[in-house]
Amino acid sequence: MSQFWKPGSEKPRLLDDEEGGVFFYSASPSSSGLGYSSIEKQRQRLPVYKYRTDILYLVETRATTIIVGETGSGKTTQIPQYLKEAGWADGGRVIACTQPRRLAVQ
Repeated sequence: MSQFWKPGSEKPRLLDDEEGGVFFYSASPSSSGLGYSSIEKQRQRLPVYKYRTDILYLVETRATTIIVGETGSGKTTQIPQYLKEAGWADGGRVIACTQPRRLAVQ
């Protein structure tokens, strides 16, 4: 189980593993010492992950795509990464994400 680093305590050492995950090592006697966190596994747990292919298809085939989802679903952190991984940032193109707090309909 991953441990959170408490500010003011000894900073944990980070060790990369072969799968791109990170081991957190803590010398604290109150913890077990090692915790494991794979970024890819964390990305797959977000609600938006199961719609990755659908989102990429809609962005590719539609002039405008509006995505609405719950807070914490991965909209603003994951979708720009999906677009970058699909090549949308190649050739100097920029991926931008806006965050309107209200949708105004006229």
